Amino acid sequence: MIVLALDTAGPRPSVVIRLADAAFEEALPRDRRASEELLPAIRRALGRAGIGLERCERIAVCAGPGSFTGVHVGLATAWGLSRARGIPLEAVSTLEALAETTRGSGTASVAAFLDAGRGELVAERFDLTGPRARSLAPASRCRADEASAFAGASRVAALPESLVAPAAPPPPTSLAAALAAAVARDPGRVVPLDRPIPALYSRPSAAEEKRGAA
Repeated sequence: MIVLALDTAGPRPSVVIRLADAAFEEALPRDRRASEELLPAIRRALGRAGIGLERCERIAVCAGPGSFTGVHVGLATAWGLSRARGIPLEAVSTLEALAETTRGSGTASVAAFLDAGRGELVAERFDLTGPRARSLAPASRCRADEASAFAGASRVAALPESLVAPAAPPPPTSLAAALAAAVARDPGRVVPLDRPIPALYSRPSAAEEKRGAA
């Protein structure tokens, strides 16, 4: 399966074309310029792969947690390309993509951590014994000093690596590359294009939290 994977939600955004066993990757800026560079980066990756967008059989996108702007840029772009070209679309948790970066390390389970802001982490544990990372429980928030207890015997994956102590090993591949490989290996549920793609957040918005406290 030929897969276009987009990650604008994570701290090291990129796009990847997965063609057979080859990955053609274009890194994106780590600031607000990522939204401006996303479509040109997709065109460059397609050019390096030697294919047109119509050859892609699946679009996969990291749906968060991540920066609010990054999540929405990625989802909107993926939805637009999918709808325009009739390519099935998969929206995948950024934590799942992070867990997939450890595949091939020999570990059976991984605890994935991302920055949730306000001194907290958003964390989720996954089983890696199947063809796709399987969540063992819904994502939750914890403090950095609770990360080790949360992970238990599981391997730790974190972005940035310094979120946890001791620092996690650097992921051997990008989130987009890991996502593309996972989807090519075992395609998941397709997003219906007649409804909005659900974005995943590490915490409620300030307005939602204010309403909840009212």
